[in-house]
Amino acid sequence: MEKFSYLQAAAYLDKSIIFGIKPDLLRINEILRQLGSPHKKTSFVHIVGSNGKTSTTIMTACILQGQGLRSGYNISPHINDYTERLWYCGKSIEKERFAGVFNSIYPYILKVNKMDLGGALTQFEILAAMAFNLAAEAKLDVMVLEAGMGGRWDATNAADAIVAGLTGVSLEHTAILGKTIKEIAVEKAQVIKDNSAVVTASSDPDVLEVLQNRVKETGSRLFIYGRDFKITRQKKDFLNGWNVDIHGLKGIYKDLSINLIGNYQPVNASLAVALSELYLESIGRKIDEENLRSSLCKVRVPGRFEVLSKDPIVIADASHNPEGINNFIKNINENFKDKKKIIIFSVLKDKDYKKMLSAIVEVSDVLILTSSNTTRSLPIEILKKELYKLLGAKKAAGKHMPAEIFEMDSISNSLKFALKISGSDDIICITGSITNLEHIL
Repeated sequence: MEKFSYLQAAAYLDKSIIFGIKPDLLRINEILRQLGSPHKKTSFVHIVGSNGKTSTTIMTACILQGQGLRSGYNISPHINDYTERLWYCGKSIEKERFAGVFNSIYPYILKVNKMDLGGALTQFEILAAMAFNLAAEAKLDVMVLEAGMGGRWDATNAADAIVAGLTGVSLEHTAILGKTIKEIAVEKAQVIKDNSAVVTASSDPDVLEVLQNRVKETGSRLFIYGRDFKITRQKKDFLNGWNVDIHGLKGIYKDLSINLIGNYQPVNASLAVALSELYLESIGRKIDEENLRSSLCKVRVPGRFEVLSKDPIVIADASHNPEGINNFIKNINENFKDKKKIIIFSVLKDKDYKKMLSAIVEVSDVLILTSSNTTRSLPIEILKKELYKLLGAKKAAGKHMPAEIFEMDSISNSLKFALKISGSDDIICITGSITNLEHIL
C-alpha cells in the first residue's frame, strides 16, 4: 500500500472536509475498534464549550506535562498547519511523525469508508483517530481533548474522560445542536462520563441546571468558577499578558504569569488549573506550584488574540461566533480605544456571519473582507451583500461605520495590503474564521 508524505496526508485531509459533519459515533468507534482500541490505553481530560476551548486545552496539557507526566493534546482548528493540532511531550508533532501516524491508520480508513456507516470518515474523525493512535503509540499518561462541535456526537467523545471541562455555552451550530442555550448545553454535557469530575466556567443558570442533572445521572462531581475556584488577583501587562493569583480547588497559587493577552485568559487559566488538580487527584498527586508557574508562563496559543507584531501592532484572533467577536471587540476597545483600527474579516459558511459582521462594522475604521480559502469559506460576494445592507441600517441609526472598505482574495494578501496602508499608530486585526495565515511579518 502507498505511503503518504506529510504533504500528501494533508492533501487527503483537505479533501475529506467535503464529507462534512455527521452527528454520530459510528465511524470513529469502528475505526478505533479495528485499530485495537487505542482510546482505552490512555487517560483523557475532555474540554467542551463555545469559546476558550483551545486555550484551556493547551494550558491544561502544558500544566500536566510540567508536573512530570507524558502529556498531549488534540485541538482544532489549526491556523497554518495540521501539526498544530497534535502536541505531545512538550512539542507539536513533527511532520514526519504526523505522516507516520496517518499511514498507520490509512488502511483502516479505507475499510471503514467501504462500510455502510453513513458515508466516509470526515476530516475531524480521521484526526481524532490519529490523536488516539498517537496517544497510545507515544505511551502518554494523559491526553487533553478539545471537542470540535457539541459533545454527544463529537468524535472525541469516543474517549471516557476522567475529568471534563465546560468553558461556556453560546448559540452555535443551532441546526445540529439545538436552538437554545439549554439544548446546546445538553449536547455538550454528554462528554461527562460515569464517576468523573466536571469543571465549568459558565454562570448561566440553564447551563448549570443541565450540568447538575448530568452529574447526578453519572455520579460525578461538579465544580463551578466563582464558587469552588476563582481568580483572586489579576494584573494586565498588555501586549505581554497577565499576572494572576488563582484560588484553586486544592491550593492557592500566587504570582502566575500568563503570556496570553485576551481578557478571558485568566478565567481560562483558572479552569486549566482546576482540571489539572482534579486529574492529578485521580492519580494520587497534587500540583507542584513552582512547576505550575514555569509551565504557564511558556504557553502560546496561535490565533487566540495573539500578538503577531508589536511594531506595527498586528493581532490575530480566531473569533468564530458572535460571542467570540464580542469578546474580541471588548479587548480591542479596552486597550486600543483611540487607535485607528484596520480589521481583516473572513468567516465560514456555517457561522452566524450576519451578527458577527454587524458587530465588526461598528469597531472598524478600515474593513477588509476576505476568504480563508477553504471550501467552507463564505464567499466574499455574500459578505459584501450583507455588509452593504448593514451599512444602510447603521447609517440610519447613527452608528459608527468604516471609512474605507476593501476586499482581498486571501488573509495573507489582506495582511500585506493592511501593512501598506497602515500608519505607525494604527492597529491591524485579523479576526473571524482564520486559516492558512502565513507568517509574513
